[in-house]
Amino acid sequence: MRLPLLLALTASAGLASAKKCKPRPSSASLASVSSVGSSSLEPSHMSEPSSSVQSASVSSSGGVSSASGSVASSGISSAPSSVVSSASSSAAASSSAAPPTPKQICQVQGSRAATPLHESDLVSHNGYIGCKALCAAQQGCQSFSFQVMTGGYCKLYSEPTWTDIKEGKTGPTWFFDLDCASPVVVGPTINKFAIPGGPAPTDSVPKVPGPVVVPPAYTPPSPTLVSSDSPPYVPSGPQSKPTDDNEFMATYTYSQYELPTVVDEGYPPVTTGIPLQSGEPLPCVLSAGQDHPFTLLNEMYIPLVSRTGSIGPMLQPTEAPAPDDPILKPLEMVLPPFYLKPVAGHSDVYDMVYEQTGEFVAWNSNGEVTLVPSSTGPLLAGDVITSVFSFDCMGTIFVTIASNKYQWSTKGQSCSITEASTPKNNMKALPVNFPKPPPLTNEKVKRAAELLAKAKELKGSKQMKRVNTNDQEPQCPSQPPGLFSGTKPDYEMDQGNFCEDLNKWWGLSPFDFDVACGLQSLCFDQCSGWSFAGCTAIFTAAMYATCLNEFDNWWDVLTAAACTAQVHVFTGFAWSGTGKNLYNKANKAMCRCFCGNPPDTCVYLNDKGEMTDDFYCANLHSDDDNNCGNCGRLCGANSACNGGECGCPKNSHQCGTTCLDLRNNPNHCGKCDNPCDPKYCIGGECYAPKPDECAPDQAVWNGKFEVWSPSFKNWTFAAFPGTTLGKDKNMELLATDYTWQAGQPAVSAVGFKATNIQQGGFHLLVTQKNVKMCPGFNYELKFNLGYVNEVNGAGVTSNADCKVRWLTGPPSSPDVNDGYRSSGWYTIGASNPTYKTFGPWAVGNVVEGEKGVTKVKADLFVELSAVVSCFQPVGGHGNFIMTDIQMNPVGFVGKRSETFGNETLSIPMIEKAGVKGTDMEALLKSYTPEFEVVALSGKNLGRK
Repeated sequence: MRLPLLLALTASAGLASAKKCKPRPSSASLASVSSVGSSSLEPSHMSEPSSSVQSASVSSSGGVSSASGSVASSGISSAPSSVVSSASSSAAASSSAAPPTPKQICQVQGSRAATPLHESDLVSHNGYIGCKALCAAQQGCQSFSFQVMTGGYCKLYSEPTWTDIKEGKTGPTWFFDLDCASPVVVGPTINKFAIPGGPAPTDSVPKVPGPVVVPPAYTPPSPTLVSSDSPPYVPSGPQSKPTDDNEFMATYTYSQYELPTVVDEGYPPVTTGIPLQSGEPLPCVLSAGQDHPFTLLNEMYIPLVSRTGSIGPMLQPTEAPAPDDPILKPLEMVLPPFYLKPVAGHSDVYDMVYEQTGEFVAWNSNGEVTLVPSSTGPLLAGDVITSVFSFDCMGTIFVTIASNKYQWSTKGQSCSITEASTPKNNMKALPVNFPKPPPLTNEKVKRAAELLAKAKELKGSKQMKRVNTNDQEPQCPSQPPGLFSGTKPDYEMDQGNFCEDLNKWWGLSPFDFDVACGLQSLCFDQCSGWSFAGCTAIFTAAMYATCLNEFDNWWDVLTAAACTAQVHVFTGFAWSGTGKNLYNKANKAMCRCFCGNPPDTCVYLNDKGEMTDDFYCANLHSDDDNNCGNCGRLCGANSACNGGECGCPKNSHQCGTTCLDLRNNPNHCGKCDNPCDPKYCIGGECYAPKPDECAPDQAVWNGKFEVWSPSFKNWTFAAFPGTTLGKDKNMELLATDYTWQAGQPAVSAVGFKATNIQQGGFHLLVTQKNVKMCPGFNYELKFNLGYVNEVNGAGVTSNADCKVRWLTGPPSSPDVNDGYRSSGWYTIGASNPTYKTFGPWAVGNVVEGEKGVTKVKADLFVELSAVVSCFQPVGGHGNFIMTDIQMNPVGFVGKRSETFGNETLSIPMIEKAGVKGTDMEALLKSYTPEFEVVALSGKNLGRK
């Protein structure tokens, strides 16, 4: 518990003066025992060898005989009291002679006449370590004594021992001066219990508290619309000119409009974070019923065990037990369980049943605790009553008799129940089926003990170290994503201190768990990287380490058992709803959930404009149209958010508060305040139309097949009779990224895959309509073909030859021209495994009236067609690609872009007249590829 030792000592004075329990004597339980044992306590230091230290057996009236009915089921018994002390042969001198004045006396038996400076009956003080620590903390204390027996006292004296010691051969009391070294204790040591893994220790220890989360700076949006000018428009390349100026002039339009006002100004973000989620509550540690057994502990955490006809505190042996005695293993000790049994017709009181015998714990009219064979209900039967017990979620046992409150207390080997207006809740239930902590290896306990030792040096400095853990528990909701738990600016530390919270129920602990509790509270105060399970495992290890550090020898058995019992209680509660609730309480006081990316925390509003528990993350200084500069701030129609301010949409430009397009606005052509005369603007440049002229340019659009969804834009594919197109058919078309040589960038292309070529081959038609060829200009066509021997990193069979030829219209069969202009065949495949540019095919100049040529105003158009055939060998497989198809006017340098800024030009789509003598639509069934981009490779091929 996080209490200085001095505070615990002050409290002990009050406990020592409290009303004592009434013993219930019996010939069996209080039989005087006197015997000589084989173990001894030897003087560890005397300044004068001739000092009168006598060797004698010790008899005690406080022991319990083997017939006393102590805990048979657990293998725990109180041994006969016998302590043998040996001294030098000079000890036979008369004790009446005035002894020399030694510097100090250590570990001698006897008695003193001096009035003690202070007394304590706390179990934690009933031994050398505890009593010496009490003396060291008490001003004026120079010596101390304690009794090796249950109920023994620690007494402090203001004078050294030698001033009034009367040494003797009997008695359970041992005397020491304050400066004595550790005593010599003959007999077995307490078994260093094997702590049943847990979190892996780490040397990474955080500061306290964790770094405070500093929310992003909040800059409110401008209260008025921002007036600004867009930078000048910079074309990405040569701009396309109209194909028909007459049509261009007739259809030329542009638009501009003033920015609208903001629809909703919204509200600022929450900068203090959002409370963490609490998680699922855990159950109480104690419930009624036989399936909820518990060990009963008194005010000093000493277990209550059986007596003849009664129960009482477990007893301290008065001489060294055998090395294999179960009492030397306090952690593994099996204690007799009790349980609370509901009483028919009553929901506020229970019977307490001693499970081993089935007897009922009862109160008699003398205020004594006894065991009876059956329940009396909540009414007195004779002079006893059983149905008087109740409990709370913390496992505290209450006693109520006839609506009056009573206090259950213990003293020595007996206990009593007496009326009290404000009773202390002394009795505690330690459930047998308490939540079990993760296993902790001795290594981890050792590590906790090391941290404990360091922490004691730093006690109160808030720099206590602890063990880390890798297990995590979600502290923030999973939605919206990206939330993290961080320390809030107005944090409150130490709100989840487990031990201080338990003080509200049980008062001060007889043991000093100050450091362990400090480690636990410090762990709960961290907002990231420290989970409930990890912190509780640290607390568990530190609590066990406290007991291990303090109690070693057999005369500390009862103290160690009580310490271990308290560890069981506290760590059991720590793993229950009590600990989880405190973890959540600490989180609430220390931590909040913050948005990571985007950084601003916005909370939804209800229909009354009030903030709700629902929230989301936003970047108020980005381009979020729903949260422009403020949470929920909405720009007007036809406007957009730009860096947290409402402005023109991204696909437009702004001059002042006017939205427009610098690419086509004749008043602001290319830049603000740049008017055109005449008033025509194309691609950010002023344009003077020339009606009735055809503008020559590269005529094929999407010649690299970069635009392919849902089909290759501007291209159509059809199969000649005898060929089927599609996946797992005769021929398949693929949208590809083709790498023609190692280390070279991939190019976009259309892939052709012919499978199991049949006699006569497979044939398909590739066409693009409305390819413009201006009158009087000669044109040349060129294109790239590439051989493929690898698909998606895996080699493929490609042992066939395929060929391509171009025409100015679609032929009726693969090998005829039908009056169209035609190129020769270009071969790609096993006989020509390459990637290169084929052509140019000199198309020449086409004229009006020629087959396949259509005239629209001043322009001529053809339907550019390619016949693709894979023809040999029979059963072979062909893989190749086609890309970069261009139809250029001879002498024209450059490449036409069919875009107007970022927008596609409207190219008139002209319906082709039917071909005389052939129904092409019936002959060629249109095919739309099922696209999936694949990576094709022409590995190890050089460009030719």
